[in-house]
Amino acid sequence: MREEDLMRLLGGLGGVITLIETIISFNVRRVDYSYVILLVVSIVLSVVILLSVIKPGDPIPLNWLLFVGIGIITIIFSSLAGGILTLIAGFIGYTDK
Repeated sequence: MREEDLMRLLGGLGGVITLIETIISFNVRRVDYSYVILLVVSIVLSVVILLSVIKPGDPIPLNWLLFVGIGIITIIFSSLAGGILTLIAGFIGYTDK
């Protein structure tokens, strides 16, 4: 398996796990503005990851620096497991260069 394929696989898994954790966390009794902002940021991050991996017409280029940045932001804001997988995908892309 090439490094780009492994990077694509780990990034896709990270995006899907982040999206699943976000959907599961919708079940909250008390909703305030900070919670809604975190949900929106989490959904946007997972969609950006998935768009860069799926690549229909190359809307977002598959770049190791993008994965490292989004992985760190995902770890901070929403999903630990999805962020770590995305961060590992970024590091694998870095070692490819």
